[in-house]
Amino acid sequence: MDKATEVVSLARGLAILRAFHAIDAPLGNKEIAERTGLPKATVARLAYTLCAMGYLRQVGPHAQYHLGDKVSTLGYTVLRTLSVRQVAEPLMQAMADRHEMSVALGIGDGPDMIYLHYCSGPETITMRLHIGALVPIAQSAMGRAYMWALPPQARETHMQAIRAAAGPSADAVENGLREAIAEVDRRGFSVSFGDWRREIYAVGAPVWLDRGETILALNCGTRRRDLDPARFQDELGPELMAMSSEIGHRMDQLGASFWGD
Repeated sequence: MDKATEVVSLARGLAILRAFHAIDAPLGNKEIAERTGLPKATVARLAYTLCAMGYLRQVGPHAQYHLGDKVSTLGYTVLRTLSVRQVAEPLMQAMADRHEMSVALGIGDGPDMIYLHYCSGPETITMRLHIGALVPIAQSAMGRAYMWALPPQARETHMQAIRAAAGPSADAVENGLREAIAEVDRRGFSVSFGDWRREIYAVGAPVWLDRGETILALNCGTRRRDLDPARFQDELGPELMAMSSEIGHRMDQLGASFWGD
């Protein structure tokens, strides 16, 4: 199998896994085909392979499919191989050590940011987050910076997902997020002082990779509330912006894309 065929097969396999949701009943080949747009014959072949590999399991009298236990390790493995993590890690760790705070790198997924990497200082009061953790876009400094950097169409796609997740509070959440985006436009970075969790103060900054084709975001924060908010705005925000620029510069120097070779 050549590389192009492998990529297509991988993309189709991941599409099948994405067709499942946490609250779903088991799905048959027909339901998977409808959700993915793939031919039923392709679904049947790939579902059989995914089942043999442990990423799907067959349940019920009709041998329908549900996610297998092994699928939880798949995303973590993919995240660990991203080339940007190797470039960003020493810069992030240095900042975390310097300020005894947490520093994270993430990318948007619907209404949330997914942590791609996470660093903390040796004595940091940890937020107990990890690679693969989700934080809400609307209330987090990372999410606000990410939304600001997105092109209009991508921003609105995320906004619709955020509204759907917010339910009856959709208008208030959207209005608050748009105000926060406007603040990023003025200062170049975002802040969140207890907006997600009361005890968490953080700043966020966007990261542009692949000549602007890929948008990520950084944050730097702590659970301590005894710090002066001015420190986040006057010191940590500008420092995070400088780190963002350095990550992009180093990726360009290496000729590395977000997803690696």
